[in-house]
Amino acid sequence: MIVAAAGLFLAAAPATSSAAASTSPPLRGTNWVLTDRVSLGTPLDGVAVNAVFAAKRVSGTSGCNGYTSSYTTNGSRMTITNDGVSTLIACEGAAGKVEPKYLAALARVGRWRITGTTLTLSTRAGRRLLVYRASVGADALRGSWEVTSLYTGDAISSPVAGSTLTLKFAGDTASGDSGCNTYTGPFTVSGSDAIELGPFAATLRACADPAVGTQEQQYLAALGLAKTYQVTGNQLTLFRDGGTIAVTAQRAP
Repeated sequence: MIVAAAGLFLAAAPATSSAAASTSPPLRGTNWVLTDRVSLGTPLDGVAVNAVFAAKRVSGTSGCNGYTSSYTTNGSRMTITNDGVSTLIACEGAAGKVEPKYLAALARVGRWRITGTTLTLSTRAGRRLLVYRASVGADALRGSWEVTSLYTGDAISSPVAGSTLTLKFAGDTASGDSGCNTYTGPFTVSGSDAIELGPFAATLRACADPAVGTQEQQYLAALGLAKTYQVTGNQLTLFRDGGTIAVTAQRAP
């Protein structure tokens, strides 16, 4: 499912909107993460929901599934059409309650407005439906992450059983545990989602498990391939060229 869903989160290059101030992120290309400032009728309860607007489509995670819908704008007006394109994971718990409420709210959107780093989607009459915050810049990355999958050269794989891969962003440095060694190096972010990681320096301890040693090389190579990133709730995805996955991680407790 990771590989199949990756395409749903690919965003077009940022475009400046008439409703956004020059200091605000653009509607297009920004990772907009849903907040609880307006109730959906059920609490978010930690469920990650986001929206990324491309030229003609908006996509993201609606709770536990990826979605993509067509949309149009005319000045401050917006219409979102549910084309029925979604992954088909059965949702349980809070995500199962949030997802249908969120998708129903999208279908009612008639207006949009960006103020600072906040995107508000409202009905045509001006009733607020959804309020998002822009997840951009280094602040969205700060902290520690535990890797859940990585690009191995020909597939997206989970870490070797019993091994732990980590990634920490602090200041302008990325560091972590690559399996049996630790690594550190610079990182830079620019625009709404561009990232460059490395080059990395690592300790030189020999790995007792050859599979972990191979994974270590693949992991550091995958980090070096990252071109864009997306943080939604406690989930981080680093993308290669073309919007394919390099690394996925969840925020460490």
